[in-house]
Amino acid sequence: MEETNNIFEAYKDLEEVKNYIFNNVNEEDIELQEADISKCIFKNCKIINSNFENSSFSDVEFQNCDFSNSKFTGSNFVRARFKNCKLIGCDFTESSLYDIKIEESNLKYINLNLSVLKNVKINKSNLQNSSISESKFKNVSFKEDDFINSQLFKTKLKGIDFRTCNIEGIIVGLEDIKGMIVNEMQALGLSKLLGIIIK
Repeated sequence: MEETNNIFEAYKDLEEVKNYIFNNVNEEDIELQEADISKCIFKNCKIINSNFENSSFSDVEFQNCDFSNSKFTGSNFVRARFKNCKLIGCDFTESSLYDIKIEESNLKYINLNLSVLKNVKINKSNLQNSSISESKFKNVSFKEDDFINSQLFKTKLKGIDFRTCNIEGIIVGLEDIKGMIVNEMQALGLSKLLGIIIK
């Protein structure tokens, strides 16, 4: 794999970007819509306020990267790993995420509305104030994640285990929480949705 800190050099002539290690890339406001990136590793990169709309990422690893406030609308991620990354305010609306693992990352204010998540694991990450409405989950797991004040409206949560997560103040509908797995304290908080008064 070739190593570089210049993502544009790898993307010359709009060809597929493949088998690169991007190390210490520091860019802002870049435009790489409809990019096709595969078998690449991003390490210690800061690529913020950038546009990756309708792009494809497959067999990609992101380590200690910051993509805050970037757009990934309509993009596809297949077999991607995020470790200790910042995706604060990123827009993944109408995206597809398959075989994804996200660990110890900051996803505050992330937008995953109208997205499809299949075989996705998110562990020890911050999803405060995120929006994951009208999305489809299949084989999705959360462990020790923070969902304070997040919206999961019109997203079916049947079979999803939130017992190790903080779901204080989440916004969900009655239909959404059917079959959702929670602990006793979480159940007390969700009981407000049912209009139940517990004394």
